[in-house]
Amino acid sequence: MNIKTISNFIKIKTRQHLKHNILYLRATIHIARYFIFKNYRKKRCLVDPPMSFFYKYGKLANYFSIPLKAFAKYLKKKNIFISINNDCNSSIGHIYAEIGLIHRMQKLDNRYIGSKVWFLSSRKDILVETKDIFENKNFRIFFGGIKRILLIFVATNNPSISIDGSIGHANYIKRINNTDFHVFDQLPRQRAKLIKKDQNFYPNKDKLINYEKAKCELLKKLNIKKKYIIIQTKPYRANGTLEPLRPDLFLKTIDYFQNKDYQVVFAGREKLPKIFFKKSIIDYANSEFASAINDYILVGNCTLVLASASGFCFLPESLDKPLLIINAHHISQHSGRRTIYLPTLLSRRSIPFTASMQHHYLCTYGKRCGYFTFDDLYILHAPTSEEIYMAAKELEEMLKDKIPAYTALQKSISKDSKCPLIGDGLSRISNYFLKKHKNFFI
Repeated sequence: MNIKTISNFIKIKTRQHLKHNILYLRATIHIARYFIFKNYRKKRCLVDPPMSFFYKYGKLANYFSIPLKAFAKYLKKKNIFISINNDCNSSIGHIYAEIGLIHRMQKLDNRYIGSKVWFLSSRKDILVETKDIFENKNFRIFFGGIKRILLIFVATNNPSISIDGSIGHANYIKRINNTDFHVFDQLPRQRAKLIKKDQNFYPNKDKLINYEKAKCELLKKLNIKKKYIIIQTKPYRANGTLEPLRPDLFLKTIDYFQNKDYQVVFAGREKLPKIFFKKSIIDYANSEFASAINDYILVGNCTLVLASASGFCFLPESLDKPLLIINAHHISQHSGRRTIYLPTLLSRRSIPFTASMQHHYLCTYGKRCGYFTFDDLYILHAPTSEEIYMAAKELEEMLKDKIPAYTALQKSISKDSKCPLIGDGLSRISNYFLKKHKNFFI
């Protein structure tokens, strides 16, 4: 039996164990990697329980209810809440979205105003570098797998001292995944309403001043000498990208900004498309300088961001940067005041879709909207080169201190709920796009 055969056998077994919530093989592999690979140790704690651990062993907290309740009583007296369900701390999207949501809850939700929050993590790849961005006197980040297990047991056994800023399916208290409707409708509505409630609250933006020296060093290393925009694209199916766009669709927009004396920086962690090589684009994504803290610095000091539908979008949105979200079949999961959507539209040959129907399929069949469930479901329309170009020009208006008012068409769609979630927050769909596809939103 050769190494490749053994590797394939382990992969198959791991997938089977994941499906059936069996932990011992995954735990063994994790421990082996931890002691063998230095880079792996930098990113993970030795004890790194997955979501399924809390589902499977959550009842163990009942055997320690007396000490857990005693500690919960102490936390309640001190007005301290334990953050739960933050299960994806290796994801830039989850980190910025979930911590941002908790900060807003502490400021705007009567249940948590004036409270302290303990945020727990056994993943260190993003948070170790960015810890100082998020922490303040009322928000602390704690690393450690054992610490995470014990404190989550305290919170799940005493839900009154828990705070849930999750944007995902995890639900440690009920020990069962949240529904797609909860994740793609109820949670974004909650975020949207809090963003709308205080439109000038961007604590991550205030921390940029602490990184002036690091900014100068980074821009020098990347040879950024003037104002710049950021482009991030998904070359594969992931997150809110159902089917990737051809990179050549961005060329007209890239030319537009370069002709206006902007430099263009390619961010994220995807490979730079070959067609971009001739455009003098700075490939930060694949450089030795790409890191969690440099992502923050780079985005925080750019002019605007053009991005595929992915978790990366939560970073510029948390910094109040003009953001164009391109090719999003989720349509309206982001609610920032300077955010414009350029969506992908779906339909079925047997049932003509509207925006409301597309959202219904998202909430019913999950993140792919039933794309691989129904034989007749197809992409009705994906953004074109001209639509990206016109939406990017519309995004430039977001550079003004005063946010441009909705157009009559944008206001109509928002007011009449012709596109679910849009009316709850502050983002909008490109007006040029709406004019071309108005019937889809009626």
